[in-house]
Amino acid sequence: MAKFCLKDSDKYYLSLSDQPKRFDADSPVTNVFFDDTNGEVFTVRSGGVTGVTVNGMDESKSTSFRMEDKGPIISIKFSPDHKILAIQRNIEGQNATVEFVNFKDLVPTNVEYSHTCKWKNSKILGFVWPRVNEIAFITDHGVELLQVWPEKKLLKTMKATSFSGAWFSWCSQSNIILLAGNNGALLQPFSLNNSTINKLQKLEVEWSRPIVERDVFVLRLCGAPWCALFRHAHASTTGGPTEVWLIPISGGGATQHVLKTGLVGRFAVSVIDQLLVIHHQSSQTSQIFDIMEESKPENNIVIHIPVVQGISMKPAIVDDQPCPMCNWVVFQPDYIIDARLGCLWRVNLILSGLAHSVPKDEISKIVAVLLRRKDGKDTIYRILNQLVSEAGTYLVELTKAFDEINSVYRKWADLEVARNTAGQAGLSRAPVHFPVLVSQADVCAHVLQAHADDERLVQVVTAYLASLSRHDMVVQHPVAELCVRTLVTRGAGGRLRSLVRRGCLGDARPLACQLLSLGHIDPAAAQIALDMMWRLKAYGEVVEVLLSWNEPISAVGVAKQTGGIWLNIPPRKLLSAAKHYAEDKNEPTAFMAVYHALVARNERLRGSPNFLKGDQCDVYVEYYKQLTSES
Repeated sequence: MAKFCLKDSDKYYLSLSDQPKRFDADSPVTNVFFDDTNGEVFTVRSGGVTGVTVNGMDESKSTSFRMEDKGPIISIKFSPDHKILAIQRNIEGQNATVEFVNFKDLVPTNVEYSHTCKWKNSKILGFVWPRVNEIAFITDHGVELLQVWPEKKLLKTMKATSFSGAWFSWCSQSNIILLAGNNGALLQPFSLNNSTINKLQKLEVEWSRPIVERDVFVLRLCGAPWCALFRHAHASTTGGPTEVWLIPISGGGATQHVLKTGLVGRFAVSVIDQLLVIHHQSSQTSQIFDIMEESKPENNIVIHIPVVQGISMKPAIVDDQPCPMCNWVVFQPDYIIDARLGCLWRVNLILSGLAHSVPKDEISKIVAVLLRRKDGKDTIYRILNQLVSEAGTYLVELTKAFDEINSVYRKWADLEVARNTAGQAGLSRAPVHFPVLVSQADVCAHVLQAHADDERLVQVVTAYLASLSRHDMVVQHPVAELCVRTLVTRGAGGRLRSLVRRGCLGDARPLACQLLSLGHIDPAAAQIALDMMWRLKAYGEVVEVLLSWNEPISAVGVAKQTGGIWLNIPPRKLLSAAKHYAEDKNEPTAFMAVYHALVARNERLRGSPNFLKGDQCDVYVEYYKQLTSES
């Protein structure tokens, strides 16, 4: 299969931040913790006695401080407003307790307090901050949601839900906890929103063996929460590739998605610009999946393959040395940490890399993927321009790309009409998000106009007009103007007539005027304009055009068919044109025919064949007498 390669594109489609956030590397005296809610790394040296450093991508929230070593730390996190620090320690014989320290301007105030979980003999699996001044304890007995009063140094239980859990997964973007019960055979999500705990519908996973913690990720994708489960082949069998099952949380029977990795081993997940990135540890490659691609569900399941072939990330260099992926730890949604090097990155999407090397027949699929990415427009323009330049090879693929663009635009336009008609309250579903819209004006300005001298521009503009027609889109004037000029100047008048006849180019006065102006190049274009004016009922303009073409007989015929124009058109204008025609063509009968028609009009309107003095027709009356005396 022939490959398409976007010129000057990067061969990688994923990279890490240009400059990693550095922190003290993991060592016997330094422990490293990551808070995925705030996206911050905590380095605790000697239990905090020699210092705690907090680093994140937001430099303004970085800080360092010291604290007393009261025992090994399991977890340490700031509240979302960085005014309260929560610490969980691993102390033998201690009840399920979390310590708190108040902060002001990222500096501890030395106000310390603690809180013990309501369930006796319970074990705290972890804690999360769903909101400012709200913390949730996740234990093996259930979930307890508390309100923190830092100025009073106390916590108040707002809601508690019992559930026997072994481990949990947390999504800070959706405030959802997924607790694993029955040793991973049962997955129960809880929503921590509006200062309460809502028990959501449990996830139905009818697999033959329990799910382990490292194979479960709760994430937010395409505006909804999902549970990503890695389904590995049984070790007792001959083996098979791992699948990623995306199960909607609180979806109630919504469609599930199955991602085919074609690989086996250990995996991790990132979410970047509504794309799911599956990182494979042993091959050090990453695959991209787009669950928004159009596909038909079967038994409520949609199967997906990678958007493009899996490759490694763009190499990251730290201290002049490459960073191997095998040392990375991945956190949601797009954080990567190398604790041995002391580096924190975010994963970036390189959109041009998606079109670096793709099968020829998948170009339109890549355009569809880019239409769903917030910064995809520039790459789409680059692809379209290259396809136009190489239209001799890629005309079919260019047509499919136009169809993808126009299909999205049509859906958006239909929704806008529905919103304006029914109002926002009348829409039963949430508004659909369209990250990229490529209008006709965009295609004209950023693609077609740049290729005025291309030898296959006629085929290109014809393909674009045909695509607009297939999607029932009215051709706007800038596009129509460019297309008409191209077809006429390139000698493709037959194709132009076909497009007008099939309705691809709709009737419009500006278009008709342009066709008239090109009549000196292709007389057929002028005739198309005249027909268009007639359909638009621009009868006055038709008469004027016919007179300018030195066709007074036709002009009189058109005027007489329209009634009002015939009754109001000045006789001098018609007689002047008729006299010029008679003399030019040596056909005096033409003038006489026009003269008789006007005399008959005078008789009908005023009961007299004579012209009025104000008509200024004396010279033409004399000319008529001259012609009749000669005959």
